[in-house]
Amino acid sequence: MVNGKIQKVKQYLHLKPDKYYSDLYDRFTIEECKYWEDKKSIDDSPSIKDKNSGKAKIKREFSIKVLIPTILHFVKGERYKKKAETIRDWTRRDQAKDDLLASAVPPKAECLICGSDLIPNFRDLHDGWLDKEDRVLFMYDCPNRCLPRRAFFDNGEEWKPKPLLCPKCKTEMNRSHKKETNKITTIYTCPECGYKEKDTLDLNRKSEKVDPNFESDRRKYCLSDEEGGKYISWITNFRELMEKIKDREENKEAYKAVSKIKKLKINDLEKLLTSQLKKNGYIKLKFNDPEIAKDVIVSFSVRDEKPEREEYDSRNQLRKLINKILKNTNWRLMSKGINHRLGILTGRLRGYEREEDLLKLVKKNK
Repeated sequence: MVNGKIQKVKQYLHLKPDKYYSDLYDRFTIEECKYWEDKKSIDDSPSIKDKNSGKAKIKREFSIKVLIPTILHFVKGERYKKKAETIRDWTRRDQAKDDLLASAVPPKAECLICGSDLIPNFRDLHDGWLDKEDRVLFMYDCPNRCLPRRAFFDNGEEWKPKPLLCPKCKTEMNRSHKKETNKITTIYTCPECGYKEKDTLDLNRKSEKVDPNFESDRRKYCLSDEEGGKYISWITNFRELMEKIKDREENKEAYKAVSKIKKLKINDLEKLLTSQLKKNGYIKLKFNDPEIAKDVIVSFSVRDEKPEREEYDSRNQLRKLINKILKNTNWRLMSKGINHRLGILTGRLRGYEREEDLLKLVKKNK
């Protein structure tokens, strides 16, 4: 604020349109793909002394026709996978910079010559290095056009430019500016030894060259959404397959045990239990209609034909018996166990089908 009025300060905006970030990311993708493509082949092994030998030629041909295309396939796919999140990170970063610039308050500063309040006319962001935080730098002009100009960080610290030293005698050099139609020439002069050098800024020079092949390269090296979606689906399935192969390798004995489990259908289960339970005094086994969900759950009832058997013993012996009968099968007695009312015992059984569930049963039995 100057003389009671809010002073608008010019600033450079970091946040760009979405197309800018998309084009930038694709340029990096193109560069990486061309790096691999330009290699033509992976360097021959140092052990192959004759680079024109049959072995070297086979290796070179394999690299060109198989290895490099495979690498490019993964580079393109992985670049596509990371594109959206990377661009979100870039936009969040640049938006945060603009927010910091917009919210920073210029500190009050006075002219060293006339003592007038300096007017801030430009703000810029100084990126922090290592553990330093980003800071906003304000450039000031004197309303009476006194020189030199001054610059302050948002915390009130004054910015001091590093002196340019003469490469011959190390004396601080003076500088003057000469502006032509489309050029600004800065002349540096040493007051001690007279050494001079020039630095010319061409205002007509374009800051970025236009790549005439960019669009054709993008079509060649950057996956479309359809192609990227197929890659993501493929790589996800591929990695799941690799995880399964790794798991099978690390748990060979468990998978071997799974293959030996008797996978009983419900009719086979009923016959097995009916036969074995009858031998131990439990008769008239009956299954209710099964519940079909992730697993198959079936409720059952059975009668104890031994009147002398007490309720506790009847329940406990039936539970142990069923667990023993079903130990090497894909069925288990559910956790609530057995209920007993007037010689009638009830419970629930769960049947497993999926390999991962059967694997858990095997591990529990260890």
